Amino acid sequence: MINEKKVWLIEQYAHKTWTVSLTLAQEAARAGQNGKGYAVVAHEARILADKLFEYTAKAKFDGDDENMFKGIVDFAIMMKFLSVNAALEIQRMVEISMDFNIPKSMAVFAEELRRIAIGLNELADKSVLQKPFAMPELAAPSESETVGSFFFYSICGYPLIENVKNINEICYPRKADTEGATFFLRGYKYPLINCYRRFDLPYTSYDADRQTVMLVCPDRKNNPDEVYAIPIDDMDVNAIFYSRIGCAVPPKKGHALADYARECWDALGGEQFIFADWKKLVSE
Repeated sequence: MINEKKVWLIEQYAHKTWTVSLTLAQEAARAGQNGKGYAVVAHEARILADKLFEYTAKAKFDGDDENMFKGIVDFAIMMKFLSVNAALEIQRMVEISMDFNIPKSMAVFAEELRRIAIGLNELADKSVLQKPFAMPELAAPSESETVGSFFFYSICGYPLIENVKNINEICYPRKADTEGATFFLRGYKYPLINCYRRFDLPYTSYDADRQTVMLVCPDRKNNPDEVYAIPIDDMDVNAIFYSRIGCAVPPKKGHALADYARECWDALGGEQFIFADWKKLVSE
């Protein structure tokens, strides 16, 4: 028998996603040229909403296919990436928008996307969102009380962080697209730095055919066109955190990228978080 309650809940999430996509498109239009990135998020949200509507329609009329609900996993994953990319766009809007109400309203709808991702995850047969990151205040003595926003991720379980200002996008392409030296996305090409292949590290994913990729611009101020594509582990919807700026310390031995750290911070509990030196990696 078809689970009517589950179908109804998925349909409600589809309606919410559609409403959020329209509002995001309006906010992107208000932001003008600065809202192009948000327009992409809005467009992807609208496509995902349409797919959710089709999914529920098929579930209603096709009846008892219990395997149909396994597809919820895919929607939860894609909604997760949308919510994180929406949050990344907010960080850029805060700096360049003259209307402070635009980033604030965008934050409301980015949070709604995150909630939808979590809701879809709860409907799935298995958990596809990793354990929420518990990010403590960085414990190193601070030279400044300035609070920054950072993206926490990992490569083969090795913890790394990146300044949110340096990240263009987080995407989830086919693994076949990450096998060469160049990564192609929406007509653009980026140098691909595959640390898994370079350091012979194992990788497991929610989907064996897909790979999470981070597009990072480590020198946005001086060279904004220098963007690298970095395969990373599947991340969580809570991957972005805020902290005061810490002081750099030497990285401990044992981290796969210890020799390629442009900076390293200590955190409470003895953990260390490395900022990778992508220029050094790509030049060797």
